[in-house]
Amino acid sequence: MKTAVEEIAITDVPLWVEQPQLSHGHMLPRFTAAVQALKRRVQSREPNAIASLHQTLEKLGPWYHNVDLGHGFSTAPSLGEYPSARWAVIEPFVPGDLTGKTVLDIGCNSGFFGFKMKERGAARVVGIDIMPHILAQARFLSSWFDYPVELYEMSTYDVDQLHSRFDIVVFVGVLYHLKHPLYALEKVADLCEDTMYFQTVVRGGDGDFEPKDDYPITEAAIFGHPHYPKLYFIEKSFNGDESNWWFATRSCVKAMLRVAGFRKITETGNIEVFVCKKS
Repeated sequence: MKTAVEEIAITDVPLWVEQPQLSHGHMLPRFTAAVQALKRRVQSREPNAIASLHQTLEKLGPWYHNVDLGHGFSTAPSLGEYPSARWAVIEPFVPGDLTGKTVLDIGCNSGFFGFKMKERGAARVVGIDIMPHILAQARFLSSWFDYPVELYEMSTYDVDQLHSRFDIVVFVGVLYHLKHPLYALEKVADLCEDTMYFQTVVRGGDGDFEPKDDYPITEAAIFGHPHYPKLYFIEKSFNGDESNWWFATRSCVKAMLRVAGFRKITETGNIEVFVCKKS
């Protein structure tokens, strides 16, 4: 009899990733069944089951989310409490019952936040990311937890191609990776019906700034105000990551959110995390 890992391998889908590929020829149901079979073997502590799980997680790596799989296992123990620590900031602002709600998770990584929304009854969860291997992780975890989600390899700039609007948007850990942040933010805001849970890197002044309606062309001193909205451009690399393009002051983040169309911006106790409402 083939092991669960062998059953997964025969689907012959590179990294088990893109939903259209997995759906072709009924491969997605076979993949889901194989993952759930592996889970049952782990639960039963069958011989070689733990080794099979470790082999599977290693094949899907590297992981950027440490997700608790239950039974004493997680995807990336070296990451500690990430992203559960970030969820702990957001969770108090998320309704306990999301029955009937639609959710878009931008830069979904392995799908952690989308699964949290599924736990609360969300009717539809869509995750997008530009990295195929972490979408593969999300597909694996979707099957492991039996949380049906839609996964697409897609840039934030292309979210309008989903041809959908969403009650809730999760936009966490993405904006500072984008060369054109306000353009992307406006695209995201256009398809958010109600609430966006948002995080980006904040640096510099952490105070608020209330601008006048207008300034004369001769005004110069205002730009030296410690809380004036500022974007800091990263020309080369930051923290070893060349995809870090912009960090912002707190006042700049809030100003950009307002310009994008969010009328109510609630602080969470974490300087980088905001709950944004359209009205």
